[in-house]
Amino acid sequence: MSHLLEVKNLKTYFKLNDQTVKAVDDVSYHVNEGEIVAIVGESGSGKSVTQYSGIKLIPQSAEIVSGEVIFEGSDLLKYKENSEEMRKVRGGKIGVIFQEPMTSLNPVLTVGEQIMESVMLHKQFSRKRAKERAVELLNMVGIPDAQERVNHFPYQFSGGMRQRIMIAMAMSCDPKLLIADEATTALDVTTQAQLLELLKDIVKRTNTSIILVTHNLGIVARYADRIYVMYAGRIVESGENKDIFIKPKHPYTIGLLNSVPRLDDPKDRKLIPIEGLPPDLANKPKTCSFLDRCPFKMEACEYSPAPQLVEVDKGHYVSCYADIKGNDWNLKFEEEFASASEQVIMKKEWKSKENNGVILEVQNLKTYFPFTKGIFNRKIADIKAVDDVSFKVYKGETLGLVGESGCGKTTVARSIIRMYEPTDGKIIFNGTDIAKMSKRNLKNIRKNMSLVFQDPSSSLDPRQKVFNIIGEPLIINKLVDSKKELHERVEELMRLVGLDPNLKDRVPHEFSGGQRQRIGIARALASNPSFIVCDEAISALDVSIQAQIINLLEELQEKLGLTYLFIAHDLSVVRHIADRVAVMYLGKIVEIGDWKSLYDNPKHPYTKALLDAVPIPDPLIEEQREHKVLKGEVPSLLSRPKGCVFSNRCPIATDECREMDPPLSVEENGHGVACIKV
Repeated sequence: MSHLLEVKNLKTYFKLNDQTVKAVDDVSYHVNEGEIVAIVGESGSGKSVTQYSGIKLIPQSAEIVSGEVIFEGSDLLKYKENSEEMRKVRGGKIGVIFQEPMTSLNPVLTVGEQIMESVMLHKQFSRKRAKERAVELLNMVGIPDAQERVNHFPYQFSGGMRQRIMIAMAMSCDPKLLIADEATTALDVTTQAQLLELLKDIVKRTNTSIILVTHNLGIVARYADRIYVMYAGRIVESGENKDIFIKPKHPYTIGLLNSVPRLDDPKDRKLIPIEGLPPDLANKPKTCSFLDRCPFKMEACEYSPAPQLVEVDKGHYVSCYADIKGNDWNLKFEEEFASASEQVIMKKEWKSKENNGVILEVQNLKTYFPFTKGIFNRKIADIKAVDDVSFKVYKGETLGLVGESGCGKTTVARSIIRMYEPTDGKIIFNGTDIAKMSKRNLKNIRKNMSLVFQDPSSSLDPRQKVFNIIGEPLIINKLVDSKKELHERVEELMRLVGLDPNLKDRVPHEFSGGQRQRIGIARALASNPSFIVCDEAISALDVSIQAQIINLLEELQEKLGLTYLFIAHDLSVVRHIADRVAVMYLGKIVEIGDWKSLYDNPKHPYTKALLDAVPIPDPLIEEQREHKVLKGEVPSLLSRPKGCVFSNRCPIATDECREMDPPLSVEENGHGVACIKV
């Protein structure tokens, strides 16, 4: 059988500082017509470079050393980068959906012009026919009022809409193959579900093949036909969807699956991270690249050359010397890690923390930002980012705050710690209202409240040594009396978060992403706070690193009695770590309750839609689930729907819902919902 795309022994190396980085090292795979193939692995595993090598979209520092990329019978590597043949393939027969639509779209051209450009080049359409095609494509990907919006610029669209436009551009010339490079990573779970269902529908209607480059195993379980697992520039396992998820063979694949939080997890399942770091691709070992991180390495692994892919079942290939027995080994993997430490922290059935007392009470919080226009910046409206929000946080608990981008989660957090000035309401912390407190008086309070930022790279000063980054809060809050005490405390904090104190004189770029986030957590702990806001603290990390940080946060909470406000858009993670969960939509809390009642019996239609949209990394479960997709986009804060803020997207909304804004009604068990239909 001939394949639509067949990659053979591809090697792509980078020349960096007199070193050769083997980003793609002898990779082979294939894609058939009408098939969805997933390429999964951690950051730096070579997933994206493999795809871009075939269509010559790699940087000048990269060189394709050897291999073949056979597409429709022709070797694409024989074409020059800017040759006529390559241009016909790139954008014509092979479309690419890039990860970040805002940087991938030209901000000074209308979306119609950008789609038309591709159609006129590859299809030789007239300008009039090209515009008709652009409108047709925008309608196909679900852009409302396409006839009018074809003349709009990228900034006039939401993130989800921009990604739809990227799909329209990629589909504009009827390609045979679509490369979706982390195409939904930056999107909310509901928007992600909309777009993936759209791509699945495109495959059905047009027989287009799709390569999904992703680290989201839930997406892979729901949509992929076959899977290739990459590690350190090589494919270590491949097979049918169910083979990989139900009978994983390679220890790295098993490690990934055990480190992923799931929506159907029992609450007491401890995430099992893959310890250690991937190898330096400039100094790759000649043995198995996973050797140093593998819990099941054998004597043969120590001196044997890197294992090749071997077929262990029909269509299931693995590169591993170990004698693997499917689920038995998976169980052994869990037992090995679970028993490795006597300090395993497991959360049992939910217990109310109300008896611990309230550490934070937010009453009718409002945070508005002025919307100005004209050369005089005249205020014409208020952007109601947070609009009448109330909740309590009890000592020693974790309150999860979830919702789509723009719902006001981060604004709530930053208002609480007074990075933003609240417009109205009360923020009572340890019995004191700090909402209108002066900055001088706030200084004594603030050391008890800390923030862990989303991006560990941008939140750490790249010029400062780790010692200075962690030590700064100690000096500012006068928590140490001497240099000796400062050094001892910094080293103690580094050990507390699992970092080697000998690394304190390094700067942030010398650490991995997970280590940088540990530095951020150590800095947050420096002032001995009782309350910590984790603002999307793990969303920028790989799944195995996420597991390490989640476990660390739980262990620190147990040791130090910390209270967390945990902000995230990943409901699987929130289920794992949170005691109670609050769901926000368009500046309001629409549902709040303990994790068990909210996940097992969600009441608000928006909460149900969020949970329905989250894929579970198990293809057998995904086959049985009904994939309901929430329609529409989150409205602008300047044009809120009248009545209930969710009424324009709600599947059960009535005329009454469009007139009345329901308050958050809390039952005796603490479960609150803002919906007149419940």
